[in-house]
Amino acid sequence: MILIFYAFSREVSALKRRLRNRIPLNLKGLSGFRIRTERCEVAFVATGIGLKRASAIARQALSALPDTELVIGTGVAGALSGGLRPGDIVIADRVMKAREDTPHPEHVVPVDAATVEHCERTLHAAGLESSTGGILSSPRVIANAAGKRAAKQDSGAIAVDMESAAIAIEAASRGIPFAIVRTVIDSLEDEIFGAEMADEQGRVKPLAAASYLVRNPGAVLKLPWMIRNLALATRALADAIEALIYAGPP
Repeated sequence: MILIFYAFSREVSALKRRLRNRIPLNLKGLSGFRIRTERCEVAFVATGIGLKRASAIARQALSALPDTELVIGTGVAGALSGGLRPGDIVIADRVMKAREDTPHPEHVVPVDAATVEHCERTLHAAGLESSTGGILSSPRVIANAAGKRAAKQDSGAIAVDMESAAIAIEAASRGIPFAIVRTVIDSLEDEIFGAEMADEQGRVKPLAAASYLVRNPGAVLKLPWMIRNLALATRALADAIEALIYAGPP
Protein backbone atom coordinates (compact mmCIF):
# COMPACT_ATOMS: atom_id res chain seq x y z
CA MET A 1 0.00 0.00 0.00
CA ILE A 2 1.02 3.58 -0.69
CA LEU A 3 -0.19 6.10 1.89
CA ILE A 4 -0.37 9.68 0.62
CA PHE A 5 -0.85 12.66 2.92
CA TYR A 6 -2.10 16.08 1.75
CA ALA A 7 -3.10 19.10 3.82
CA PHE A 8 -6.46 20.16 2.36
CA SER A 9 -8.84 18.99 -0.37
CA ARG A 10 -8.14 21.80 -2.86
CA GLU A 11 -4.57 20.55 -3.24
CA VAL A 12 -5.75 17.23 -4.72
CA SER A 13 -8.88 18.44 -6.51
CA ALA A 14 -7.32 18.14 -9.99
CA LEU A 15 -6.02 14.66 -9.15
CA LYS A 16 -9.39 13.49 -7.82
CA ARG A 17 -11.05 14.40 -11.10
CA ARG A 18 -8.72 11.95 -12.85
CA LEU A 19 -9.20 9.08 -10.39
CA ARG A 20 -12.60 7.74 -11.40
CA ASN A 21 -12.35 4.57 -9.30
CA ARG A 22 -11.91 6.24 -5.91
CA ILE A 23 -13.93 5.12 -2.89
CA PRO A 24 -14.32 6.59 0.63
CA LEU A 25 -11.45 6.02 3.04
CA ASN A 26 -13.74 4.60 5.76
CA LEU A 27 -11.30 4.95 8.64
CA LYS A 28 -12.65 6.44 11.86
CA GLY A 29 -11.38 9.95 12.54
CA LEU A 30 -9.63 10.25 9.17
CA SER A 31 -10.72 12.09 6.04
CA GLY A 32 -9.72 11.01 2.54
CA PHE A 33 -10.27 8.37 -0.13
CA ARG A 34 -8.80 5.18 -1.61
CA ILE A 35 -8.10 3.76 -5.03
CA ARG A 36 -6.66 0.49 -6.32
CA THR A 37 -4.25 0.35 -9.23
CA GLU A 38 -2.86 -2.70 -10.99
CA ARG A 39 0.20 -2.45 -8.74
CA CYS A 40 -1.20 -1.67 -5.30
CA GLU A 41 -3.81 -0.04 -3.10
CA VAL A 42 -3.41 3.70 -2.45
CA ALA A 43 -4.92 5.60 0.49
CA PHE A 44 -5.10 9.40 0.53
CA VAL A 45 -5.42 11.09 3.93
CA ALA A 46 -6.00 14.79 4.68
CA THR A 47 -3.91 16.12 7.55
CA GLY A 48 -5.12 19.69 7.81
CA ILE A 49 -2.64 22.56 7.95
CA GLY A 50 0.35 22.69 10.28
CA LEU A 51 2.94 20.44 11.89
CA LYS A 52 0.92 19.57 14.99
CA ARG A 53 -2.15 18.38 13.08
CA ALA A 54 -0.04 16.59 10.46
CA SER A 55 1.86 14.70 13.15
CA ALA A 56 -1.30 13.53 14.91
CA ILE A 57 -3.04 12.46 11.70
CA ALA A 58 0.05 10.73 10.31
CA ARG A 59 0.44 8.78 13.54
CA GLN A 60 -3.21 7.73 13.48
CA ALA A 61 -3.18 6.77 9.80
CA LEU A 62 0.03 4.75 10.02
CA SER A 63 -1.37 2.84 12.98
CA ALA A 64 -4.60 2.15 11.08
CA LEU A 65 -2.78 1.05 7.90
CA PRO A 66 0.06 -1.22 9.08
CA ASP A 67 0.63 -2.69 5.58
CA THR A 68 1.91 0.67 4.26
CA GLU A 69 5.00 0.16 2.07
CA LEU A 70 5.59 3.78 1.06
CA VAL A 71 4.50 7.13 2.50
CA ILE A 72 4.28 10.18 0.26
CA GLY A 73 3.74 13.68 1.61
CA THR A 74 2.37 16.02 -1.01
CA GLY A 75 0.64 19.35 -1.56
CA VAL A 76 1.75 22.86 -2.43
CA ALA A 77 4.89 24.61 -1.21
CA GLY A 78 6.51 28.02 -1.35
CA ALA A 79 9.73 28.52 -3.30
CA LEU A 80 12.90 29.40 -1.41
CA SER A 81 15.06 29.04 -4.52
CA GLY A 82 15.03 31.81 -7.09
CA GLY A 83 14.93 29.28 -9.92
CA LEU A 84 11.54 27.83 -8.97
CA ARG A 85 8.24 29.02 -10.43
CA PRO A 86 4.56 28.18 -9.78
CA GLY A 87 3.79 24.70 -11.07
CA ASP A 88 7.34 23.37 -10.64
CA ILE A 89 7.70 19.97 -8.95
CA VAL A 90 10.10 19.57 -6.02
CA ILE A 91 11.36 16.31 -4.50
CA ALA A 92 12.91 16.37 -1.04
CA ASP A 93 16.27 14.74 -0.38
CA ARG A 94 15.95 15.84 3.24
CA VAL A 95 13.15 17.34 5.31
CA MET A 96 13.79 19.92 8.01
CA LYS A 97 11.60 21.05 10.88
CA ALA A 98 12.11 24.74 11.67
CA ARG A 99 12.34 26.12 15.19
CA GLU A 100 9.37 28.01 16.59
CA ASP A 101 11.14 31.38 16.54
CA THR A 102 13.51 31.04 13.57
CA PRO A 103 13.69 29.15 10.27
CA HIS A 104 16.90 27.46 11.46
CA PRO A 105 16.24 23.66 11.44
CA GLU A 106 15.92 21.88 14.78
CA HIS A 107 15.35 18.44 13.24
CA VAL A 108 16.60 17.07 9.90
CA VAL A 109 15.25 13.83 8.41
CA PRO A 110 17.12 12.50 5.36
CA VAL A 111 15.13 10.80 2.62
CA ASP A 112 16.50 7.44 1.50
CA ALA A 113 18.52 7.92 -1.69
CA ALA A 114 16.85 4.97 -3.41
CA THR A 115 13.40 6.46 -2.74
CA VAL A 116 14.49 9.85 -4.08
CA GLU A 117 15.89 8.16 -7.19
CA HIS A 118 12.64 6.20 -7.65
CA CYS A 119 10.64 9.45 -7.63
CA GLU A 120 13.03 11.22 -9.98
CA ARG A 121 13.12 8.29 -12.39
CA THR A 122 9.33 7.85 -12.36
CA LEU A 123 8.63 11.52 -13.03
CA HIS A 124 11.29 11.66 -15.75
CA ALA A 125 9.73 8.62 -17.45
CA ALA A 126 6.39 10.45 -17.39
CA GLY A 127 7.97 13.47 -19.11
CA LEU A 128 7.91 15.61 -15.96
CA GLU A 129 10.77 17.85 -14.85
CA SER A 130 11.55 18.21 -11.16
CA SER A 131 14.04 19.79 -8.77
CA THR A 132 15.54 17.92 -5.82
CA GLY A 133 16.73 19.50 -2.57
CA GLY A 134 15.85 20.19 1.03
CA ILE A 135 12.29 21.09 2.08
CA LEU A 136 11.74 23.13 5.24
CA SER A 137 8.59 22.78 7.33
CA SER A 138 7.74 26.00 9.14
CA PRO A 139 5.26 26.42 12.01
CA ARG A 140 3.92 29.55 10.31
CA VAL A 141 3.53 31.03 6.83
CA ILE A 142 6.66 32.76 5.53
CA ALA A 143 4.87 35.57 3.76
CA ASN A 144 7.46 37.80 2.08
CA ALA A 145 10.67 37.65 0.07
CA ALA A 146 12.86 38.81 2.97
CA GLY A 147 11.55 36.02 5.18
CA LYS A 148 12.03 33.46 2.42
CA ARG A 149 15.61 34.53 1.82
CA ALA A 150 16.33 34.25 5.54
CA ALA A 151 14.81 30.75 5.58
CA LYS A 152 16.92 29.77 2.58
CA GLN A 153 20.09 31.06 4.25
CA ASP A 154 19.36 29.35 7.57
CA SER A 155 18.26 25.98 6.18
CA GLY A 156 19.60 25.57 2.65
CA ALA A 157 16.11 24.40 1.63
CA ILE A 158 14.70 25.02 -1.85
CA ALA A 159 11.05 25.08 -0.73
CA VAL A 160 8.94 25.52 2.39
CA ASP A 161 5.68 24.01 3.62
CA MET A 162 3.95 23.41 6.96
CA GLU A 163 3.49 19.61 7.22
CA SER A 164 6.21 17.53 5.56
CA ALA A 165 8.59 17.26 8.53
CA ALA A 166 5.84 15.84 10.73
CA ILE A 167 5.00 13.21 8.12
CA ALA A 168 8.66 12.33 7.58
CA ILE A 169 9.32 11.98 11.32
CA GLU A 170 6.34 9.65 11.81
CA ALA A 171 7.26 7.46 8.82
CA ALA A 172 10.94 7.31 9.75
CA SER A 173 10.12 6.33 13.33
CA ARG A 174 8.44 3.21 11.95
CA GLY A 175 11.14 2.41 9.40
CA ILE A 176 8.74 3.02 6.49
CA PRO A 177 10.24 4.51 3.29
CA PHE A 178 8.86 7.96 2.57
CA ALA A 179 9.02 10.63 -0.10
CA ILE A 180 8.02 14.28 -0.14
CA VAL A 181 6.84 15.46 -3.56
CA ARG A 182 5.30 18.92 -3.72
CA THR A 183 4.53 21.60 -6.28
CA VAL A 184 5.38 25.28 -6.06
CA ILE A 185 2.57 27.80 -5.57
CA ASP A 186 4.59 31.02 -5.16
CA SER A 187 8.00 32.22 -6.34
CA LEU A 188 10.72 33.59 -4.08
CA GLU A 189 9.76 37.21 -4.71
CA ASP A 190 6.00 36.70 -4.33
CA GLU A 191 4.29 37.97 -1.19
CA ILE A 192 1.68 35.70 0.36
CA PHE A 193 -1.40 37.52 1.55
CA GLY A 194 -4.36 36.56 3.68
CA ALA A 195 -3.01 33.41 5.33
CA GLU A 196 -5.24 34.13 8.32
CA MET A 197 -8.34 33.86 6.11
CA ALA A 198 -8.13 30.04 6.03
CA ASP A 199 -8.80 27.51 8.77
CA GLU A 200 -6.75 24.38 9.49
CA GLN A 201 -8.55 22.54 6.69
CA GLY A 202 -7.69 25.20 4.11
CA ARG A 203 -11.25 26.54 3.98
CA VAL A 204 -11.86 30.27 3.87
CA LYS A 205 -13.28 31.66 7.12
CA PRO A 206 -15.92 34.23 6.03
CA LEU A 207 -15.55 36.60 8.99
CA ALA A 208 -11.75 36.48 8.92
CA ALA A 209 -11.79 37.03 5.15
CA ALA A 210 -14.13 40.01 5.42
CA SER A 211 -12.01 41.55 8.17
CA TYR A 212 -8.80 41.03 6.20
CA LEU A 213 -10.21 42.55 3.00
CA VAL A 214 -11.51 45.59 4.87
CA ARG A 215 -8.01 46.16 6.27
CA ASN A 216 -6.28 45.28 2.98
CA PRO A 217 -8.57 46.29 0.08
CA GLY A 218 -5.73 45.97 -2.44
CA ALA A 219 -5.62 42.23 -1.81
CA VAL A 220 -8.66 41.80 -4.08
CA LEU A 221 -6.46 42.68 -7.04
CA LYS A 222 -4.15 39.78 -6.20
CA LEU A 223 -6.88 37.13 -6.22
CA PRO A 224 -6.56 36.28 -9.96
CA TRP A 225 -2.81 35.78 -9.45
CA MET A 226 -3.39 33.48 -6.48
CA ILE A 227 -6.06 31.46 -8.31
CA ARG A 228 -3.79 31.07 -11.34
CA ASN A 229 -0.86 29.88 -9.25
CA LEU A 230 -3.00 27.41 -7.33
CA ALA A 231 -4.32 25.99 -10.61
CA LEU A 232 -0.78 25.57 -11.96
CA ALA A 233 0.36 23.89 -8.74
CA THR A 234 -2.57 21.49 -8.45
CA ARG A 235 -2.36 20.40 -12.10
CA ALA A 236 1.35 19.71 -11.74
CA LEU A 237 0.71 17.87 -8.48
CA ALA A 238 -1.88 15.70 -10.23
CA ASP A 239 0.66 14.84 -12.95
CA ALA A 240 3.34 13.91 -10.42
CA ILE A 241 1.22 11.88 -8.02
CA GLU A 242 -0.59 10.07 -10.81
CA ALA A 243 2.76 8.93 -12.21
CA LEU A 244 3.96 7.77 -8.77
CA ILE A 245 0.87 5.81 -7.78
CA TYR A 246 0.70 3.91 -11.05
CA ALA A 247 4.40 3.10 -10.82
CA GLY A 248 3.83 1.55 -7.39
CA PRO A 249 6.30 1.34 -4.49
CA PRO A 250 10.01 1.07 -5.32
